[in-house]
Amino acid sequence: MKRFARKGRAWACMGIIVTMISLSIAAHAAENAQATAALQLTRVGSMPASAKPTGVPDDYVVTPNGYFSPDCVATVHEGDRLQKNGLIQHASGVTEKVTTCGKANYTLQGDRIEADGRRTLRNARTPPPEQSGWVQAANYASSKPIGRIVATWTVPTAPATKDDQVIYFFPGLEQLPDVQSILQPVLGWNGYNDKAWTLASWNCCVDGTTFHSDPVPAKAGDVVIGDTYSTCAAGQDCPTWKIDSRNTTTGRTSSLTTDPYDDLTWVFGGVLEVYNVSTCGEYPAGPIVFHNIQVYDRNNVRVASPPWGGSDTSGINPQCNYGLSTTATSATISY
Repeated sequence: MKRFARKGRAWACMGIIVTMISLSIAAHAAENAQATAALQLTRVGSMPASAKPTGVPDDYVVTPNGYFSPDCVATVHEGDRLQKNGLIQHASGVTEKVTTCGKANYTLQGDRIEADGRRTLRNARTPPPEQSGWVQAANYASSKPIGRIVATWTVPTAPATKDDQVIYFFPGLEQLPDVQSILQPVLGWNGYNDKAWTLASWNCCVDGTTFHSDPVPAKAGDVVIGDTYSTCAAGQDCPTWKIDSRNTTTGRTSSLTTDPYDDLTWVFGGVLEVYNVSTCGEYPAGPIVFHNIQVYDRNNVRVASPPWGGSDTSGINPQCNYGLSTTATSATISY
């Protein structure tokens, strides 16, 4: 009888522990959701006229994937999962349908992308805005589907000139030849109109919507790990991936659980993307070094020597001594 009494107490204690863990997870998720609600992505209307591509509405926001209506940007909170059908499965098991975005978005260069994917090129006679776009990207096309990429870098000192520019650094994965999504752990400066560094994980663009995780703060000198990986066994075409933007200095991680939507074969070891840069002083302290880059194929076999290539920076204005140097495990972007 005493044995059963002890066993009952043990189960009761276990139940209390499980409840406490569940409440802790829920509280942490609620805290992140509240923090996200307080942060608002940088709006086009806050940028100077010289930085706005023609036709982009002032109420649109700046994202790592171009300019979007706020109605077309959705936050996937910690513990939730973005599914291939566009549903968000919450940690509780309940699924939610994100409102289908029927509005166009715009590329960094101002090309209009309709909700159905049709593209209208920006009028070539329109003077280009101040530099916006991918400045440099260490990348290559893989002959095999990729199962993981992970990279480490250090948060740089904030730009000496703090205007309305937005700066992004990230590794990532896309599809080829038809890009359906991009999975990217992103370090951004002024991404939330805050003149500060933040980390968030992104996947764009399901039915014209771009999704991101709850952002977490970072500061100069913090060490960041961006890890994008399949959660399935080796060799599987996996529907569940995780994107972890991890600040190892503070111990905080911004994670997105998502479906990749297709095989990922376009590999980015490190990318510098900017909006509204008109002077070299608007860049953060450089160079930026992505190191300990590890790429694995779907069979969990590490790619020994990724054949990194770069981007053509000859036409970029302003010219800020752009450059890229790579090794098998690093990409150094200079500016």
